[in-house]
Amino acid sequence: MNKSFFNKAVNFYNKFVNLLVIVTIPIIIFTLVIAIGIILYDLRLFAAHFVEGELKIEYEEGFKLLIRNILNLFVLIELFRVFLDVIEHHRIRKRQILEAGIVFVVREIILILFEHKTSFTDMFGYAAILLSLGITYILMEKTYLEFKQFQSPFSSRKREEYKGTYRKLKIKKLED
Repeated sequence: MNKSFFNKAVNFYNKFVNLLVIVTIPIIIFTLVIAIGIILYDLRLFAAHFVEGELKIEYEEGFKLLIRNILNLFVLIELFRVFLDVIEHHRIRKRQILEAGIVFVVREIILILFEHKTSFTDMFGYAAILLSLGITYILMEKTYLEFKQFQSPFSSRKREEYKGTYRKLKIKKLED
């Protein structure tokens, strides 16, 4: 009785999650299309300011808006990569979360620099966050490479050499 209820609950949960995925993927695609549309619209406004010789202030504002929306698209792409990885592998990969965080911090730094609103404390804070994310990312990559090396201690060439040696020894033993 208990196992049956547990199996039914797990099946219901899996069906519910699959339904959410089916509903969410078109929303993700729609969001990306809208973001690209916004960028194209901003590009048109920027080009109109450039061609028509509008005021320099409006030209700079149009350029800042275009840059902001392009950087927003990059952040969206990183977040959607994380979401699609969750859908595909049913887990959250820390490396992709760190990549999304790094892209977001770099976006913020670029926007602050474009708006000329830099202060020492803000830049110091962003530098500290970026440094900590970068160090964490590097340490994760290092441990991942060590894990892969531990899983397969021999290169493919070395592995073939050992297989060849093993075959020779096996043949020699059979002949004896």
